Formats: sequence, C-alpha cells, structure tokens
Amino acid sequence: MARGSSGVPNPSLNPGIKPAVRDALGLMSKAYSGDVVMVITPATAEPLATAAAWTQTFYVELQTAAGELHTWFNKAITSGHSVADTSTAGTATVSPATTTTFVNGIATIVMSGDAAAWLLDETATLTVAAFEVMGYTIAEKTGVVTFAGTSASPSKSPSVSPSKSPSVSPSVSPSA
Repeated sequence: MARGSSGVPNPSLNPGIKPAVRDALGLMSKAYSGDVVMVITPATAEPLATAAAWTQTFYVELQTAAGELHTWFNKAITSGHSVADTSTAGTATVSPATTTTFVNGIATIVMSGDAAAWLLDETATLTVAAFEVMGYTIAEKTGVVTFAGTSASPSKSPSVSPSKSPSVSPSVSPSA
C-alpha cells in the first residue's frame, strides 16, 4: 500500500462487507472519535393554555455533528431522564418514568399533564441526563413545553366591525 493510504478499499471494490454493515461501522468510527451529540425534538413546544389533560411526545436521538443518526446505539439508561413543572395546579409526568431506552439511536418519551389549569407561561421541562458513549460524555439536554396564548375558546373581547357611517363624497359647487 502507498504511504499515507488509509487502507480503506475503493467503494467500487466490494470487500465482501454488506453496505448496511459498512454504514454502521462508519458511524461507530465517528462515535469512537467523539462525534456524538444528543438532540431532543421538539426542543420547545408552545401549546395554548388549557385546563384539559395534554401530552407531548419527545424524540431523543444520538446523532453525529452532521445530523447522521447513530443507528447502532441500543441501550437502556436507568435514571436517564426526569420531569419538572412550574404549574400552580397541574402536574407533569413522563412515560417511561426514568429509564431512557434507545433503540436504533432513538428514545421516545411521552410527557403528560393532568386535567388542571395550565396557565400562560407555565412550563413543563423534560431533562435527559448526561451519559457516556464510548468514553465520551454526552451533555444533558432539555425539552420544554411552555403554555402560550389563551385557551382555544372563542375570544370575549369585542370585535371590530366596519364603520357604518355614510361615506362623504366631495360636494360639487356650481361654476360661476
């Protein structure tokens, strides 16, 4: 092999490794070099203030910095996440309760709020704790639900209607 060669055969030369396996090995090599980030989708949600029960699904993904999903990563992390809220009347919970389970690089966590008054600017926050992948610490991330606006009921403020005053046209004066 020539000096400076990486030893990786040209992709046109099939070394007998299936493309899916090659892709997984490529992603693992990126993880070995520390190219792993946690992404929570949605990072923020802004439903209308409500008194009804509600749910919000969060997707926690392990990705490369370029957004490639680490599909090889499968692990259950106990005490992997928690929930907190600022509601004066409601309580937020998550399912699963604390274990973050990644399957093919994705964990799904469902946050729910009970039927109580969730008022303007109150929040419910999902926190996924920091953990290690291949010796690298993945930073803690949050997903936040912030209640905005007013409830979906019709507004009680008066509506503006078009003016009903007669239009005034210019008067024509007789010419002298």
